[in-house]
Amino acid sequence: MVLMRYPIPAKIVEINSSTTVGHSICLAPKKPWPIIPTPGQFAMVWLPQPPEPHGMDVCNTIPMSITDWSDHQIRITVKNLGPTSKALLDCQIGDWLGLTGPLGRGFSLDCKRPLLIGGGVGAPPLLFLAKTFEAKGIKPVTLLGGATETEIFHFDEFPGIVELATNDGSIGHHGLVTDLLDGKTPDQLYSCGPEPMLVQSLKWALRHQIAAELCLERYMACGIGLCGICSLDEDLVCQDGPVFSSTRLAKSLEFGKQTREAGGHIRLLSD
Repeated sequence: MVLMRYPIPAKIVEINSSTTVGHSICLAPKKPWPIIPTPGQFAMVWLPQPPEPHGMDVCNTIPMSITDWSDHQIRITVKNLGPTSKALLDCQIGDWLGLTGPLGRGFSLDCKRPLLIGGGVGAPPLLFLAKTFEAKGIKPVTLLGGATETEIFHFDEFPGIVELATNDGSIGHHGLVTDLLDGKTPDQLYSCGPEPMLVQSLKWALRHQIAAELCLERYMACGIGLCGICSLDEDLVCQDGPVFSSTRLAKSLEFGKQTREAGGHIRLLSD
């Protein structure tokens, strides 16, 4: 398989799906990707010319999940989480970014009754997954959560059945999105979002003996297996993930417990 290991210039051709914390950016690479991305894969995004008033300190590459892919255009969804993502949100149609991808291992599609659960920026890769299932004639059930209604990405774009949960009760269930798992009977669970939510999703899947795949987020400096900062036990999330099976994560000594930040510093995670 041919993988793109270097940035390809990509022009911003559309900005949509705005929320109070971010929006989607549609990109047209100057050179089309040689392979079609699969849901769950990601791209390393580089900002070569930051918009004013941002300086060159925001030009580091950052990993971004692929929200959609069609007609050789790549869609990513950006949430304001720091200086680089804020600079990306300030870019305009016609600006150029650098894209390296598709990278990593994505979700499998071998099921008939998929249940998707996501929180925060976990929604974008699940939208790509849901649309892929729809193209196969399978209607997924999707559970989406957020702090408030205006912070849930793409909930009006998902095909199939969609159930919502918010911490403040502004829309859907008043509580955690994992509360919505009760009574569900899928043949496979797909999850992406904050690690505490992933931990609860894994526990639910193991308890009900349902196969699950979880998409993890880790700090990545390179995205191609060189820096090692995204390690999980003996695996690299950028190469062996970001999607891992429930069987693999059930044996992990680090999942849900610790992660590495810039420079390799270990940060403990709370349950």
